[in-house]
Amino acid sequence: MTILGSIEDGTPLGTLARAEALPCCTLVACILIEEAGTHPDPATVDAYAAARPVYWPPANVWDREAPWSALNAARALLGGRWAYEAHVGERDGAEYVLAPALTRNRWHVVQRWRGLELGDGEGPADDEVINGATGHTYLVHMDEAGVCTVVQSSTALGLRVTSGGSWLGTAGLDGYSVGVLTLPLGVL
Repeated sequence: MTILGSIEDGTPLGTLARAEALPCCTLVACILIEEAGTHPDPATVDAYAAARPVYWPPANVWDREAPWSALNAARALLGGRWAYEAHVGERDGAEYVLAPALTRNRWHVVQRWRGLELGDGEGPADDEVINGATGHTYLVHMDEAGVCTVVQSSTALGLRVTSGGSWLGTAGLDGYSVGVLTLPLGVL
């Protein structure tokens, strides 16, 4: 099943995602479980959690000391490679930093954070969620022409699928810490 196919009207996950305003990480986790070949029916959040009990907690970013755990969990489940920028956009004393690049004809898991404690290291390993930090996890597909489709959810707005955007420069992520997991070619 494809990512978009898994959330179509009438599919178990599509029905769940339209009936409940799922948290962002929960929607992404459910879709990736579908991609890994598990299709709970009836589809409930508890059924997805029970289907992949080791994957579920990090996929839903339950640990404040592991803000990038959704990307690591997705990579452990499906494979892929991920890129990270501690601060997209303008930085004091540094050049303008672009968002991590997307790969054409591929799906990506994107995590963005504002207000993380970035730690002393170069990469994401010592980043930590602190009070006031906000984050979001979503899926993006870039087609051959560079046109992007975004699949996301939130407890405030529910499921949203938008097409027609692009991923250029900072991709609208100025001021965010951003991680992008490029999923393997076989993830449709």
